[in-house]
Amino acid sequence: MPKPRIVYVVGAGLSAGLGFPTIQSLLPELWDRLEDKGLADGLADIIRFHHPEFNPARRSTFPDIERLLSEMQANAHLFEHSRPATGRFTTKDLDERRGQLLLEIAQWFHEIQKRALSTPPAWLNDLAGAIKRENAQVISFNWDLVLDELLFGADLKRSSYSFGEANGPSLIKPHGSLNWYRHDLGQHLKPDRRFWLCGKKDQRVFAFRPYRAPTSTKRDYMPFIVPPVYGKTFEDDLSKHLWRQSVAVLSKATEVRFMGYSLPEADFHARFILRCGFHNQESGALTAKGKRAHPTGRAKVTVVELKDDAHQRIERTVGWACDFQKMKIEDWIAGGGLLA
Repeated sequence: MPKPRIVYVVGAGLSAGLGFPTIQSLLPELWDRLEDKGLADGLADIIRFHHPEFNPARRSTFPDIERLLSEMQANAHLFEHSRPATGRFTTKDLDERRGQLLLEIAQWFHEIQKRALSTPPAWLNDLAGAIKRENAQVISFNWDLVLDELLFGADLKRSSYSFGEANGPSLIKPHGSLNWYRHDLGQHLKPDRRFWLCGKKDQRVFAFRPYRAPTSTKRDYMPFIVPPVYGKTFEDDLSKHLWRQSVAVLSKATEVRFMGYSLPEADFHARFILRCGFHNQESGALTAKGKRAHPTGRAKVTVVELKDDAHQRIERTVGWACDFQKMKIEDWIAGGGLLA
C-alpha cells in the first residue's frame, strides 16, 4: 500500500493558541509598545485620517492591521494624484512608518515565540512529533519560527524550507519568514549564521540560523515578509518557488489538514494556489512538457477551525466535502485527531 502523503496548511489560528495576536487584535495589543518607543503619535495621525473616529483609548476604534496597511498602500500609490502640494506628511513618511510598524511587529513576534517555546505546550510537541513521523509537508502562512524551531532545531538548513532535496519534512512559507533576509541585509549576516536560500548576486535571499532577530547598531534587519494587505505582490524568484512547491505537494497529497487557517476572503493568491493543487489531484499535475501526470485522486481533507465560514470557504476551494472540526487545535489533538 502506498505511503500516505500528508500536507498541513497552517494559519494564524495555530499561533494564536501560543499567545500571538490575530489580525483583528494585533494593533491594539501592540499600541502600548509603540507608545513606549515614540512611534504611536505619527501612526495615530495616519489612522485618524482614514478612520476619523479613531481613539487609542477605545479598542473598538482600531482598524485591523490588514485594513490599515492596505489603506496606507493605497494612500502611497495615489498620493500625488490627490493633491497639488504635500500636506502634513509625505509618501516617504508613509513608507517609513509602515516600515517601523512591520519591524516592530517582527521584533515583538520574536519575543512572543521565545516565551511560547520556553515551555512548549504538550499539544504543540505532539503536532511537531506527528509531522516528523509522517514526513509531512507543511504550508505555513505564518511568519513566526515556532514550527521551524520545533521541527528542525539546530539542523535547520536550506532543504528545511523546500529548497533542494529533503529527507524529512519541509516547511513552505509563501508569506515569508522572520529569519529570511534579502541580499542588501543578508550579506551583513555572519557567514556561520546564515545560509543561502535562492537568487543570484544582489537578488540573493539568506536565512538566519539562530531563532532570534539579528542585532546591529548600524542597521535595522527587516525580514523578508509579505505584509498583510489586500493587494499582495509575489514577483520575486523566492515567491515563485514557494508557490510552485505548494502546488506540487498539494497535487500529490493523500490527506490535507487545515490547522487554524480560515482562508480569508481577500487572500486570492492562496485560494488560487490551493485550487490548483486540489484540481491536480483529480486531473493530474502539469508536467514540464505540458502534459498531465496520472491523477492521484481526491485527498481526505480535515479543517480544524472555530469559524463556520472558514469551513465553507475551504470546502468551495477544495471542490468536495471536508471533515469540519469546529474546535481549537489543542482540543482536536487532545481528542486523538492526529491518529484518526
